[in-house]
Amino acid sequence: MMLRRLRVEHFRGIEHMEWATNRRLVGLVGAGDSTKTTLLDAIGLVLNPNYNPQFSDADFFAFDLTKNIVIEAVITQLPDNLVKESQLGKDRSGVMPDGSLVHDPVDDAEECLVVRLTVTPELEPTWEVTRPESDDVRPITANQRRQLGFFRLGERPDFHLRWARGSALSDLTGGDGASSVVLDAHRDARAAVFNAQPNALHAAAEAAQKSARDFGAAVFSGLRPGLEPGSAASAHALILHDGDVPLSSFGLGTRRLTSLSIQDSAMAGGSIIAIDEVEHGLEPHRLAQTLRRLKKRTDSGNLQVIMTTHSPITVETLSAVDLVVVHADGAGGTVCWPVPEDLDNVQGTLRSAPDALLGRRVLVGEGATEVGFLRGLIRHWDAERIAADLTPAAAIGTVLVNGRGGTQPTQRAGNFRQLGYPTCLLIDNDDRTIDLSVTNAENAGVVVHRWAFGNALEDEVIQTLPAEGLQAVVNLAVDIRGEQSIRAVVSAQLGNRPLTGTNVAAWQVQAEVDEPTIRTAIANAATTKDKEWFKREDRGEELAEVVIAHWSDLGDTNLLKVIGDLRAFTYPSAPHPPTPEGAEQHVHG
Repeated sequence: MMLRRLRVEHFRGIEHMEWATNRRLVGLVGAGDSTKTTLLDAIGLVLNPNYNPQFSDADFFAFDLTKNIVIEAVITQLPDNLVKESQLGKDRSGVMPDGSLVHDPVDDAEECLVVRLTVTPELEPTWEVTRPESDDVRPITANQRRQLGFFRLGERPDFHLRWARGSALSDLTGGDGASSVVLDAHRDARAAVFNAQPNALHAAAEAAQKSARDFGAAVFSGLRPGLEPGSAASAHALILHDGDVPLSSFGLGTRRLTSLSIQDSAMAGGSIIAIDEVEHGLEPHRLAQTLRRLKKRTDSGNLQVIMTTHSPITVETLSAVDLVVVHADGAGGTVCWPVPEDLDNVQGTLRSAPDALLGRRVLVGEGATEVGFLRGLIRHWDAERIAADLTPAAAIGTVLVNGRGGTQPTQRAGNFRQLGYPTCLLIDNDDRTIDLSVTNAENAGVVVHRWAFGNALEDEVIQTLPAEGLQAVVNLAVDIRGEQSIRAVVSAQLGNRPLTGTNVAAWQVQAEVDEPTIRTAIANAATTKDKEWFKREDRGEELAEVVIAHWSDLGDTNLLKVIGDLRAFTYPSAPHPPTPEGAEQHVHG
């Protein structure tokens, strides 16, 4: 079986959502509260094999009881038994190659069932099979839904470790063998208690018999301890053991993986498995192995796995095309964006910055210096906001990404923008070869901030800071690279004029140059290839601290304007992502 389309109306945090997929392995990613788990719950409810799952008023969007909950799933690769004419064979529809639905499974269409769950405000659920362009519906029973092979690995991993009714272990047993084993064991246990040597239990039973006789209760032939018949006859009491240790005593990750493996083994013909937070309880190496195993199983064509994740390891391990980005706009709209195969180097982008997919907004720095500089600014801004009882960047979901230089920053920023993330790029303005890629990124909807023409970050800071700030930059560089090295590289920028000490004002006198010239020499020295002063994230953070310390002296400068624009992006008044450029629908295949 395979889920091909899902439509959700008025369910929990979703007022409307439609999603089409042709992938067997699907990783739903996105920020917290983006309705990823709600999507799994919706799939589980419409394919639910139980007769009467529980609903409440809280399941209705915004507690609005004037509308029904509607969840509709399109399922392909149906089991033979289910498509017999005596079952649901006459109710089949078709899915065309472009993902659209047709009334009949014609030659170019793959046969499918459209299963619809409707829940009224009276909390009455109804499951039906419907067809496009038709008002005719037909009930689908719990037994028929069970044949669709849906499993949910969630908060009850121990259930499938037991021979309970409806568990995967029970399915593997293929009958009532578990119940008979438990019944025989219980009978043996009763006999063992009856045949035990006299003990304190027998003495208590004898005292009870004497007291009962004195009260005139009854004439007993002989009271003795024994197990109550049927008290432990349920197969639910039978659980997997490792030697003498029940698996319920093992860690959560081990129990979840074992439960998943049992469900996989119990799969007959095909199955759809939903996993919420696949990383839960797993160390990185076991998570990676689990994902590789699921990938192999889904590649075989009999299994579909739909999972949610908040783990960068999952993003790194899966192929980019297996990922679906889920955005919620906060007003009931949910958009599912499969990662397109034709995005330039999208695999490299996501593996280099997997945590960005788990946020709401992406702030790309050209390289290590810019990322460190931005991190230093955000740390300062966060402290101010927390003191003012305002939300910090992490809670808003703003994520920093290292662009890695060259044309990669614009490419990566463009990738994230095309996946629906509001994206901002901070990039130098000293390289004309990337101007076209910058323009392309802007045309794609990326907000780009550059320094004054010809300036890198270091140039902008050194040319703008007051004299005290400039001296602080030089002092920082001396701490990083040493006095002799700094003096030598600045001297080289001044025609090898001899310099002593590390005082900028003294250098200006010794070199017999004006202030703009000494600033330019220091800026060029700071960016000399292979001798850069701040080309590391931690050094970029320290440079930001110097700027922050001289904040009040920046005045009406380009440096302060760009920093202000970056702050406005980091802390938006409306943090929810808009629909990506050119996308007008909620359906993406």
